[in-house]
Amino acid sequence: MRLKRLTITQIDDLIDHGQIEEAEETLLSIYRQNPDFADICNRLGQIYYQKGEHARAREFLERAVRLNPDYTEASLNLAVTLNEMKQYGRAKEVIEQAQIRANRKRTALEPFIAGKLANKHMEIADIYRELGMFVESIDEYRKALNISPGFPDIQVKLAVTLREIGMTDEALEVLIKATEHRPDYLDARIQLGITYFSRGFLDRAKEQWKLVLKADPSHTRALMYMSFLEKGAGVASGSSG
Repeated sequence: MRLKRLTITQIDDLIDHGQIEEAEETLLSIYRQNPDFADICNRLGQIYYQKGEHARAREFLERAVRLNPDYTEASLNLAVTLNEMKQYGRAKEVIEQAQIRANRKRTALEPFIAGKLANKHMEIADIYRELGMFVESIDEYRKALNISPGFPDIQVKLAVTLREIGMTDEALEVLIKATEHRPDYLDARIQLGITYFSRGFLDRAKEQWKLVLKADPSHTRALMYMSFLEKGAGVASGSSG
């Protein structure tokens, strides 16, 4: 009988809903061809646990952890199985080892340190930008955001630099995310409006600048840009792109 080809998502759905026979058949077929896939071993372990075949479940889950010692889910599944087999000491050992590995891999910086490091990358990016080295500048802004993703001022600087070298689609993507994450950060909306304007999307530009004026009716640049649009902007108004 030819097996129906299933995606991993479909297999997971079958497992979660107790339809394990079809999932087991598919996974075993994959396992025979690729016995070194930790994901497949972990899922087979889940299936055999559900079927009450705990020794077989342990066999596959131990293999999953051997193949990928940092596979936390497989470690947890193995510990649960060992507990069910009343191997409490071994289960405790598996969890402790998983926690040690997780803590060893933790690389998150303290927020204060991360902020300082991100600002250093931003300063370097600013220097590159002033020198006209835009590619290097973009790379440094991205490094800063990798460390502190929520800094809207760095997002805006990245977007403006992208726009300056003609990468307006990428600039729009960065600015849209910035306004979604921090809708109160008005400079992101100003720059999003400018970027829309540069693409000829005047209605979208106007929408952003109106939102700025709603938050701050005396915002100088927003007033200036809106006045410019209302006077015709030298191009046909109302384009939405």
